Amino acid sequence: MDAAQAKAYKPEDAFFSYKQRDAIIYALGVGCAVKDDLKFLYESHEDFQVLPTYVVAPGLLANSITDCPGIEFELAKILHGEQYIEVYAPLPTEADLRTELRVVDVLDKGSGALILSNLTTFDKNSGKKLCMQQFGTFQVGSGKFGGAKTCPEEKKCVPIPERAPDAVLEQATSVDQAVLYRMGSGDLNPLHVDPMFAKMSGFKTPILHGLCTMGFSTRHVLKTFANNDVSKFKAIKVRFSSPVIPGQTLVTEMWQEGNRIHFQTKVKETGKIVVSNGHMDLTDVVFRKPEVSVSDITNNLASSL
Repeated sequence: MDAAQAKAYKPEDAFFSYKQRDAIIYALGVGCAVKDDLKFLYESHEDFQVLPTYVVAPGLLANSITDCPGIEFELAKILHGEQYIEVYAPLPTEADLRTELRVVDVLDKGSGALILSNLTTFDKNSGKKLCMQQFGTFQVGSGKFGGAKTCPEEKKCVPIPERAPDAVLEQATSVDQAVLYRMGSGDLNPLHVDPMFAKMSGFKTPILHGLCTMGFSTRHVLKTFANNDVSKFKAIKVRFSSPVIPGQTLVTEMWQEGNRIHFQTKVKETGKIVVSNGHMDLTDVVFRKPEVSVSDITNNLASSL
């Protein structure tokens, strides 16, 4: 690993276009259901909106670190470690986008290398800046190369409050969740669908995308503290701490501190924390305390397409 060489990498911009249908498929991939989330699923809804985390789709396309000089890339050893998203305005219902990539740093974490990449996305036609996101990509076994351990530009997680959560929301994933999510997000990593590749990567079975789990968590916070209004979303930061198996139930625990909502997400069946030290910043809070509820989406979601 050569951090200086990686930071000097200046690839061509990536271009991405989406229609309402694409945003709807993504919404299905992160667990939206007609009962509560019709505004994200029906293009003729009077308040049709695009989930803010859909920006991961153009981000993934632009995050071409596999071609980056100074990084010895091994797909079977790659894990998505952390994610930060900041939006400057709600996403258009349809758009042509341009995204710039900059490798911020390659950090030496001992057990592996943490590749920090910033993706800034603009409306291609107007030039308006829509969002910035930072991918934290961890490559197992690539540490101890003598690099820096920290970076001032790293978007950091913060600890959750030491008290009982203010709200809890839970939702079952489908056994087919990863297959649907990969179609909606464009994240085609075989780790999430190919049993043999999953075993090569050290997993017994294909796992759910960390960004899919983040999508579920985001929806839970927006539903509880923003009345499902994406215009209140400013930023989110998460750390992916443990894998999820499609079909497991996600439990999001949330704490309000002003306009910042801290959260963590667990797997109900095991009690393991899968998204840790997360927080979402909102422009305004509209708190609607939910009962602990389960949304059963184990039907064949593919039939919704």
